[in-house]
Amino acid sequence: MTVVSVLTPPGSGAIATVAVRGQLAWELVTELFRPAKGSLPEIPELQRVWFGNFGSGTGDEVILAVKASDEMEIHCHGGVHVVGWIVGQFVSAGCSVVGGYEYNRSGVDPRALEPLTQATTIRTAGILLDQYNGAHLRNQRGLEQPERFTSLGRHLVAPWKVVIAGPPNVGKSSLINALAGFQRSVVAPIPGTTRDVVRVQLAFDGWPVELSDTAGLRTGADELESEGIARARAEYQRADLRVWVVDLSAEQPEWPNIEPAPEIIVGNKVDAAHSAVPPGKLLSISALHGVGLTELIAAIVGHLVPVAPLPGAAVPFTAALCDALDSAATTGTVESAR
Repeated sequence: MTVVSVLTPPGSGAIATVAVRGQLAWELVTELFRPAKGSLPEIPELQRVWFGNFGSGTGDEVILAVKASDEMEIHCHGGVHVVGWIVGQFVSAGCSVVGGYEYNRSGVDPRALEPLTQATTIRTAGILLDQYNGAHLRNQRGLEQPERFTSLGRHLVAPWKVVIAGPPNVGKSSLINALAGFQRSVVAPIPGTTRDVVRVQLAFDGWPVELSDTAGLRTGADELESEGIARARAEYQRADLRVWVVDLSAEQPEWPNIEPAPEIIVGNKVDAAHSAVPPGKLLSISALHGVGLTELIAAIVGHLVPVAPLPGAAVPFTAALCDALDSAATTGTVESAR
């Protein structure tokens, strides 16, 4: 990603400074700046200064200073409209506006401030604090690979949606209660007890998660229960992760026959299993006695966050940043999206 920002304080002044940083900084400068004498070199020369005009037509007289191979400054007249016009030229050429005087003097990225105030866990707040302190911006040379963390970046504030699904009476509500540590869902031996989607927000290993307890999926239900089943199916489709619960105490456990296939299958009531548990096919748990819950949580976290960023790593933290990196990864242009 290439960004433009104003280094001088807001308001009118004699001189203002506009900086452009990023992989495409020199390319954009050579398009927009015309030196008074000669021409610009193909490769930026460090610590060089040129006088010339900026913009189309006669443009505005400015001074161009090369601070680094990917960082240039435009020193121009300090009028508000002139500064805004120069920033607008860079934006029209593909730059993103980043921060202002506070960012450039302190090295912070103000875009991360709002999500930082909305973080619900210490772990995600720490990642957002790194981004506020410039972790993502310092990666303009592409030394890191923030595109690995787009899924994580979308869930630093908004929790991952994890649905608990399966037939009636397999222990879905008991599992929700066991993971939450309190009775969030009503538990009863009567099929169809859960009629609506019941949600609870938790944190697994510091990652925000919203668990959804859903109606048991079956055919032949009455009208009211059928409405709950329809909602359960809709919740299942839009979830980030699907956990299917199988009753091991049943003579014929009901295995999932639904699209998309669940990412995790758990066998509940292992303490009362009717027959030997198939090896490697599922996670064996007992929601009633708390058996296997640690392993289940680890499996959920492993699916949601396969690789956790190291402290100070560049992580995209807005929907726009994540969308740009995902799109670039699809088209093979990741470098230009950073």
